[in-house]
Amino acid sequence: MRNCIILLTFLLFVLAFVAPGRAEIIAVKAGRILTISGEPVENGVILIEDGKIAEIGVGIEIPEGAAVIDAGKSVVMPGLVDASAAAPVRGDLNEQSNEITPTLRISDALDPQSKALKRIVQTGVTTLFVSPGRRNVIGGLGVVVKPTGKIPQQMILKDEAALRVVMDLDSTQGNRIPRYQVPTDFYYRRPGTRMAIIWMLRKSFFDAQQQKDSEQTEDPNLAVLSAVLKDEIPIHVNARRAIVIRAALKVADEYGLKLILQECTEGYKVAGQLAERKIPVVLGPFYYYPGSMGQYREGRKVNWNNAGILSKAGVKVALASGEQAGAIDILTAAIFAVRHGMDRDEALKAITITPAEILGVADRVGSLEKGKDADIVVLSGDPLNVTTRVEKVILNGKTVYKID
Repeated sequence: MRNCIILLTFLLFVLAFVAPGRAEIIAVKAGRILTISGEPVENGVILIEDGKIAEIGVGIEIPEGAAVIDAGKSVVMPGLVDASAAAPVRGDLNEQSNEITPTLRISDALDPQSKALKRIVQTGVTTLFVSPGRRNVIGGLGVVVKPTGKIPQQMILKDEAALRVVMDLDSTQGNRIPRYQVPTDFYYRRPGTRMAIIWMLRKSFFDAQQQKDSEQTEDPNLAVLSAVLKDEIPIHVNARRAIVIRAALKVADEYGLKLILQECTEGYKVAGQLAERKIPVVLGPFYYYPGSMGQYREGRKVNWNNAGILSKAGVKVALASGEQAGAIDILTAAIFAVRHGMDRDEALKAITITPAEILGVADRVGSLEKGKDADIVVLSGDPLNVTTRVEKVILNGKTVYKID
């Protein structure tokens, strides 16, 4: 018995001082590396350690025992960032019991097994922003996630990343009589017009403004809106038509809001105003003909060089899939934008570093730099060539998709 105790003590002593196991090192060799943040690297190497980029450049010595991914003459670029993606959620995205629901968090409804995640990874997207639906004037808080993990907490990169506001007529839809109840009015819920949308938005922020400087805010809805007023939470506003965009700017001036515009179909009409105010824009989905009732009602005056006009005016532009599962992928959206007039380099930034900056996660993703997450896409050729395929996707240093 005594010998057993001595042996056990010795083993514990050895385990306490033994050096920890060496981290897994992966080397990605490629004919061309698009870092996005700097100049392209020809015939370069990316060293990955513990899911992070350890080194990137030419002539880097590959450590003995490292796993090597030889991409040959392929092109490597950062994982794509979709700033308005189809939500990987099971069930309805809209809580229709009320029109003002700022405390709702889409992160509470994430489904790691969603088929939407599997589809989006195949398009090269490694980071996405998802938010509540469009049926509420203030829908709730969105989240930045990665399409990986067995439970929602493992997916989340940044929770409560932005507040969803819908100034389009989408937020007037869904009005209905309460089920199994006698109607007391024509509408179950408000608003029913654009006037009401803007009034409800103003009233919400007016009420929050009264509580802004209070140390204790009993109403959780007002607490979230107060955080928006203090610039602690960004605000994403859906606005397609120029008249709605101008209305959003007016409300922003009244309450000192810093906006990020979503969809912005007629943004080209107000490009100068948006540039002057330094308001970022997330464009998408891209279409030649309206594919939804909202697009048909408010998104028919399409300018196919919308992204190019906004970018040339000095607006920070991100290209997105626009929350539609059937929309074109954002790599194709970049090709679309360049074809119609957007600068090539700006288009590549618009699907990588620019949306990462807009979402507040550029310290982790959006470009290939030392210390950032090893989210990498291997392409068969130039990313803006229509025949280029996504061959491999690496997420946090692990291969999550390959075309074979």
